[in-house]
Amino acid sequence: MRKVTRRAAAVGCGIVIAAAAATAAGGTDVKVDVKPLHEGRINPMLFGSFVELLDDLVHGMWAEMLNDRGFDGVIPQAKWCYYDGRPNFCDREWEKDASWTYDTDKPFNGERSAKLTCGAAGRAMLAQGGTAVVKGATYVFSGHFRGDNPGLKARVALRALLPDGAWMELASAELAAFSSEWKKYTATLTSSGTTDRAVFALEALGGGSLWADRLSLMPADNRKGWRDDVVQAITEMRPGVVRWGGSTCDPGAYRWKEAIGERDRRRPFPNRVWGRIDSNDVGVDEFCQFCEMVKAQPLFCISFSDGPQSAADLIEYCNGPAGTEWGAKRVANGRPEPYGVKYWQVGNELGNEIYVKGCPAFCEAMKRADPKAALLASFPSQALLEKCGKDFAYIGPHHYTPDLAECESDFVKLTQMVKTIPGCAHIRISVTEWNITAGWWGIMRGKMLTLESALQNARYLNLIMRYSNIADIACRSNMTNSMCSGVIETGSSGLLKRPSYYALRLYAEHAKPIPIHVEGAPEGVDIIACVSDDRAAVCVFAVNMKDAPVAISLSLTGTTPPCRPQAAYVLCDRLDRRQPDVQNHWTAPDRVGIFPLKPQGNTVELPAFSATAIECGAR
Repeated sequence: MRKVTRRAAAVGCGIVIAAAAATAAGGTDVKVDVKPLHEGRINPMLFGSFVELLDDLVHGMWAEMLNDRGFDGVIPQAKWCYYDGRPNFCDREWEKDASWTYDTDKPFNGERSAKLTCGAAGRAMLAQGGTAVVKGATYVFSGHFRGDNPGLKARVALRALLPDGAWMELASAELAAFSSEWKKYTATLTSSGTTDRAVFALEALGGGSLWADRLSLMPADNRKGWRDDVVQAITEMRPGVVRWGGSTCDPGAYRWKEAIGERDRRRPFPNRVWGRIDSNDVGVDEFCQFCEMVKAQPLFCISFSDGPQSAADLIEYCNGPAGTEWGAKRVANGRPEPYGVKYWQVGNELGNEIYVKGCPAFCEAMKRADPKAALLASFPSQALLEKCGKDFAYIGPHHYTPDLAECESDFVKLTQMVKTIPGCAHIRISVTEWNITAGWWGIMRGKMLTLESALQNARYLNLIMRYSNIADIACRSNMTNSMCSGVIETGSSGLLKRPSYYALRLYAEHAKPIPIHVEGAPEGVDIIACVSDDRAAVCVFAVNMKDAPVAISLSLTGTTPPCRPQAAYVLCDRLDRRQPDVQNHWTAPDRVGIFPLKPQGNTVELPAFSATAIECGAR
């Protein structure tokens, strides 16, 4: 192929990648016929995501700025799961100081609180660093306190250490009138400066002791407790569905009833699978509210070990009217209207004999709580479907491999299974977790941060759209952080979109509902096309895994009126270095992204290592 010169020009805040005109012979002819590929439709829930209670995934999305706010301690990740050992939010500890200790005498919640003793100095200090503040921004503090001296006073402050070793105070507020009984205090702090090395400090002044528990510091612009930048980024990614649960449910024995009601009264719990102590600040209501804000369907993974009645109670809590037992509890917790959750998975990564025997009781109890509930099985098997397939709307395999042939073989096998087992023809596929790996622990985890990984994700989306006659739901694992598997990474001072974020966003933004026929894809290029219901708009998705550009010439037939390429959007390396392992970094956050690409007539040049959405409309 002849060498093609490309130019990049700034347009707004993006890049226009304009291909030089190509001759008809220079582009491989790709035929697109709007004849449907099959009877299925591309469901927006194929571009879903997954929130699992592991490490700093939820903590990285939640707006809380203080770790270990209940003084339960800090424990590391489980030894078996790691990337490079860098510390994150969950590693932050309260700074050691002789003026305070952990105390087990009558804590407000949990096993212990912090006891600040002023002593002869008449002063005690409790501090935690590692956070970030912005000049002019307001932060909301709250905490529960009791004291043994009515004259005791306290103040909370945000501080920054200057290069000369002096401290600069950015904001402060006074607290007073403590009694021997626990009482909640609140204050607002408006920062006079910007720093990513802020220290939160609680100072007790006077004589005697002050006990503190369940301290909290949040930016005032939080969205029902969630970080505003996270809500905005995920809304723009357009996940049709978000799954909640995973290994913390099974085998981790997560209990949803301990994660509702007033957050300060919830008991933190040790995560049996992933390590850490989970604050339990984010539970059923918070997750449902997050899904509402990002306009996604919630999908709950039920803990199988918690039993059928608990599963039914959860459905009633989410969907029941105020007159029901658990619906009334939801109302009492501040949510009058039902959440209307439709999708419920029975257990996580289960499929043994115990699971098969136990599923009928779950199906009966959950359908009794909500006859319209769509139930998802965990790992499917013939024995499971023969026993209670009539009660399941979906089967839930997991695909953790870059081998698309293996994934396709699974789709074929499962399609045949539901067709041949009596009473199961209605069952659809929901891939409730997928990615190129669920392991690769150690430095290999970093592959999921790369452009190549994003393109492999794009190819998986091409595959599952081809099987949209049987597949309705797919949840890429994971949403945030997760030792490199998250589509976004968060830190105290901002949010970083990984290349895989843009792959999900590209497809969710441009997919049309009907998959159609494509012929003639060149070697190394994976192509699928889809059309709108009125046959007036076509989108062609093309993933070029080669280290060189590939020109394709589209020939579209069957559209009304006739269509041709009108615009294109490409996920690629903006510097075109043709390196598959290129990533976005905090110092170069837009190295990989989605950029406009200008077609030349019917010809589109696909950049090296890229995924392109080509929008076709009337001439």
